[in-house]
Amino acid sequence: MNLLPELFQPLDMGRMRIANRIMMPGMSAGMMLDDKSHPNAEMIAYFVERAQARPGLMAIGAASVVPPTRPERHPLALWDEGVVAPLTRLVSAVHCYDTKFGIQLWDGGTQTGRHVQLSPSAVPAMAIAVGDKKIGAPILKALSVAEIHQVVGYFAAAAARCVKSGFDFVEIHAGHGYLISAFLNPTFNRRSDEYGGCFENRARFLLEILRAVRHAVGDKVAVGVKINGSDFLPDNGWTVTEACKIAPMLQAESADYLSITAGVMGAPRLTVPPMYEKQGCFSDLAEEVKKHVTIPVATIGRIKNPQMANDYIKSGKADIICMGRAMIADSAIVEKARRGDLADIRLCLADCRGCIDQEMRSIKAGNPGQVSCVVNPRMQRESVCIDVEGDKKANPKKVLVVGGGLAGLEAARRSAFSGHRVLLCERRAWLGGQIRLAAKIPGRQEIADMLPWYERQLAKYGVEVRLNTSADGRLLDSYKPDVVFVASGSIPQVPQDMTDSVYNAVGIDVLMIDDILEEDATPGQNILVIGGDQIGMQAADYLSEGGRQVTVVEAHSHFAQKMAANDRWYLVARTMQKNVRRIKNVGKVEIGHKGTVLLTTDQGSEVLSNIDTVVFANERRSERTFAEVAKARGIETHVIGDAADSTSDDSGMILTAITQAYDRARSI
Repeated sequence: MNLLPELFQPLDMGRMRIANRIMMPGMSAGMMLDDKSHPNAEMIAYFVERAQARPGLMAIGAASVVPPTRPERHPLALWDEGVVAPLTRLVSAVHCYDTKFGIQLWDGGTQTGRHVQLSPSAVPAMAIAVGDKKIGAPILKALSVAEIHQVVGYFAAAAARCVKSGFDFVEIHAGHGYLISAFLNPTFNRRSDEYGGCFENRARFLLEILRAVRHAVGDKVAVGVKINGSDFLPDNGWTVTEACKIAPMLQAESADYLSITAGVMGAPRLTVPPMYEKQGCFSDLAEEVKKHVTIPVATIGRIKNPQMANDYIKSGKADIICMGRAMIADSAIVEKARRGDLADIRLCLADCRGCIDQEMRSIKAGNPGQVSCVVNPRMQRESVCIDVEGDKKANPKKVLVVGGGLAGLEAARRSAFSGHRVLLCERRAWLGGQIRLAAKIPGRQEIADMLPWYERQLAKYGVEVRLNTSADGRLLDSYKPDVVFVASGSIPQVPQDMTDSVYNAVGIDVLMIDDILEEDATPGQNILVIGGDQIGMQAADYLSEGGRQVTVVEAHSHFAQKMAANDRWYLVARTMQKNVRRIKNVGKVEIGHKGTVLLTTDQGSEVLSNIDTVVFANERRSERTFAEVAKARGIETHVIGDAADSTSDDSGMILTAITQAYDRARSI
């Protein structure tokens, strides 16, 4: 019995019929390219693995149609006739499975790393321009009318190459502040000719592109258009009202479907929403647009639960559900949903650190295309990390995992998956470590969504779990492991230069953030948080609930640098709304008497008064004592997670903990 009948109902889209309503939307996460900006073997492996689950639609994201002024490796070069042969190989591989495969026709405008960035009026369609260290500051070029016509031709020529390559559909990307989107929004389009001014003029560029693309492909493939339901800008340059106005115009120009997204870079709400946004955050926009057209409408935005997707189809919010990051996190999500095994799905956390944040960091570093996933360590490594269940079952090892945080859970899971006999010991009465504590932070409850999945995986593969169990020599004597994983984490500590100050403090409670989150210690009403990285800023958000006055101090010039920029954007905004004070470049903190704290910054000295609680949320010390015990007995020992390193730039990150544990466990 199909538990999600609406979601797995076929849909006739006129020029294309799809087997179900799930779409893996175009994402640059799939952009694994060779030196010619053509698909490489890893890109084929990435798409083939997800095609095996048979979503109704899949798409390659953001393929460039306009030739660059300088050589570039990223994005995919749809402007190059030479791309047809490698694309044909990719399409053929995907077409071994029952799914429709497409590609986005795109120019990023001022949101690219290109040296020359095209625009309607040389106005950046973002808060901060994306730069590339190798090419320097970009040049913003306002297109002439003749150049606009040339760009229209580039879109049509690229679409023709897609037909040659065997794609089932193409999607014109007209959202997110990219080139076409910038023409639509009067904030960025300040032209006074036939491509600017009134709504019809600003829509002209997109309509001409759609018309040219349709002419180039005829009825051989379907043509979709991706537009913003809203740009989320304060001046309301493009809202759902405009989206509803252009939607029937696009249908009249023979668009086969519309995909409704939202946001531009730098807007208060982001195009790649983090967990601070509700699941299905853009669905209301698609629902409104759907009222104005008869062609299928797709929705996107934090839809990771197939039951929610089914409900959206059933209620008429949309005809197609885009599940992008959900399919990065679990490539088999569609197949698992089809058979009703929803509990086996590894859910996307919308942590953003592995996907969009890593992509942006790689662009800024001049090495674009590097993307991962915090919960899926095989992401972009599908061709080399080929996991075979039970491949070590014929010669299993006895594996002891010490610590039930994320690193320990992944080490236990992956070891047992191979067929090893695994015992996991956790000193607490529960699994999850720091991640279970992090889920107490406002807006971050979903961070613990992976824990039930891990618990089921451990049970599935026969891992023995002992809670309330500390590891010692007697455990080694009784269990006699061949391999030990030490994932005992880290513990908070007072910075060495503050120990005397803390010891002599009078009238001020001194707490560790773990005391508050794990032991339910009660803070006062006027709190100083020492440490402004991800733990400190999240602690400030947590402590400022209920009207407490919170100040957070950080030794460096930026706050929450370990967090993904998308996450950090929302977190900082939350703390600002609650009047959390942030002080950066703090070189010294001295706790005085009767609620006074002396700060020394790059701007001089400042005395904070009436402080009743100081919370340390910064420095941590790796706890790996047991590793020395195991090594002394000659046992193969792997130290992973924060136990291995609690001070590096990558410590304390989900991405690091899971990937490191996966790689080590896979190697035994």
